[in-house]
Amino acid sequence: MKMNAKKVGFLLLGLLMVLSVFGCSKSETAKNSGAEAASASGKYKPGTYTAKAAGNNGDVTVEVVFDENSIISVTVKDNSETEGLSDKALERIPQQIVDGQTLAVDMVSGASNSSKAILAAVEDCVKQAGGDVDALKVAAVTEDKPHQENELTTDVVVIGGGGTGLAAAGSAFENGAKVIVLEKMGTLGGSTALSGGAIGATGTRFQKEQGIEDSPESWLKLWKERQSTSNPDGKYPDYDRVSKFMDDAVDTTHWLVDYMNHKYVNVAGFGVDPVARLHFPEKSGATIIANMEKTLNDKGIDILTETKATELLTDDKGNVVGVKAENAEGTLTVHAKKVIIATGGFARSEELMKRFLPEFVEVMDVSASAAGSTGDGIVMAEKLGAALYEDPWIIGLGIAARVPELRVLEWDPTKMYVNEQGERYMNENSHYAVVTNKAADNGQVWVVIDSSEANADVIKSIEGQLPNDEIAVGNTVKELAAAMQVPEAALIKTMDTFNEGVASGQDLFKKDAKMLVSVKKGPFYAFKFYPRTMGTFGGVKVDENYRVLKEDGSVINNLYAGGEAANRYLYNQVYMTGSAVQYALTSGRLSGEHAAKAAIDGE
Repeated sequence: MKMNAKKVGFLLLGLLMVLSVFGCSKSETAKNSGAEAASASGKYKPGTYTAKAAGNNGDVTVEVVFDENSIISVTVKDNSETEGLSDKALERIPQQIVDGQTLAVDMVSGASNSSKAILAAVEDCVKQAGGDVDALKVAAVTEDKPHQENELTTDVVVIGGGGTGLAAAGSAFENGAKVIVLEKMGTLGGSTALSGGAIGATGTRFQKEQGIEDSPESWLKLWKERQSTSNPDGKYPDYDRVSKFMDDAVDTTHWLVDYMNHKYVNVAGFGVDPVARLHFPEKSGATIIANMEKTLNDKGIDILTETKATELLTDDKGNVVGVKAENAEGTLTVHAKKVIIATGGFARSEELMKRFLPEFVEVMDVSASAAGSTGDGIVMAEKLGAALYEDPWIIGLGIAARVPELRVLEWDPTKMYVNEQGERYMNENSHYAVVTNKAADNGQVWVVIDSSEANADVIKSIEGQLPNDEIAVGNTVKELAAAMQVPEAALIKTMDTFNEGVASGQDLFKKDAKMLVSVKKGPFYAFKFYPRTMGTFGGVKVDENYRVLKEDGSVINNLYAGGEAANRYLYNQVYMTGSAVQYALTSGRLSGEHAAKAAIDGE
């Protein structure tokens, strides 16, 4: 009788498996860890295990519970991740691990560092329990899902789910339109969620409730003073539009509370902006996003995350009639009467930074801008003939170190900054955007400290980091200059002049006496710092209703833009505290209102 070839194969395989079991030596068995031995009858040693891994803002602590054959639960016990932006990762990654019994899960777009931290901590726990990490990293074989081509129809489609996009969606809905929001990341928020959440406005009812007297004229005066510190040949700001923005900002500040369920816990100043015109939320910009998201959800507005817009659709006359997008299911076409670009700036796009701001490409790694700030909407609009603003620039957020332990110095104006010539170049107690611009003009900049008691914690924190190309150390100023590779005489003169100013209270750069701290006690330390961005000034040109314009000044029908995708006209090269989030919300509110009314009126 002939035996089926497949049966022969199975018999041989079974024989080999039996032989392999009996062939294991005692020495090989002894190599097994205690966890592996305890789980001989299953995959894991049952129990509860805990591990930590570095996330975006610190360690993420995870607890994993195993029985003999499975991962029972994964719980994030502690973390310092950005509220709002990391929420989906903290929720989804653990659930996917348990549901699939696998470590081969997709990162959450916009929260990749949080996702990686959870996976790394769970991997550690698997090892503790004697599990096979490599086996868990092999993705389960699933049937390929068919590529779907879906279509939706709406009045207004908003591209981007940050502050601009959510405000636009809420306003459009308030004015009678059916709305869909497309967000390419896994979570909502964009740059607004990463901000402190304070919005600037003058003459609001919230200021009056606190007895604060303020006026647009006061803010405009400061605006002009700050802008004058940058490019003397700059074409912007357009102060007529800045003034209109200030008036509109008051209405937005009220609207957020009256319609979007937001609230302010205080109206105050900040740093070198002491006037109480910053309206602070309970926590941060993530609070604004959370409040607006809840409002939109309560109103039944469709918000599609992990859905990336790829193309603006037009009819044969060049009118915008919708958006094409991609998501996990396939291709999505949204037919719409009006489209609002709310995709943010381009600080995270190496291609666009090389094109517009090449001098900042090498410091993109220390940027505080949102991961989704890759200029998608700007590029899509440009393909339709949209005019771009001249002379784009970065939104400065001071200076940053590449050594994590030195981040405590990023907001310490008592320290001394010197450039690659060994010279001090500014009053360190200046607005953070001015600090960024000055750093960009001075090559490699350093923060210099001494070994006084006030710096003990910083010095101790870097002991394990030495030697390091980012850090220079010298027992004397002469030795420090050599380590920094700056002119010795210049650094000695800089230090002597600075310390003389501290002693007299008369600083060369007119730094406030209470911010002057001497640098006298060796050893001395110098740390490399870099211009830090949190966004860009630039984007597509828009009219007073935020409609996108062509080079000849005509409107691209049915297309709007706001936020960092269209913010250049407000500034020269200096960001104004409280203005970016306010502009995002105000441009979103007004573009949404105009788009909705025009869609309903058939315009």
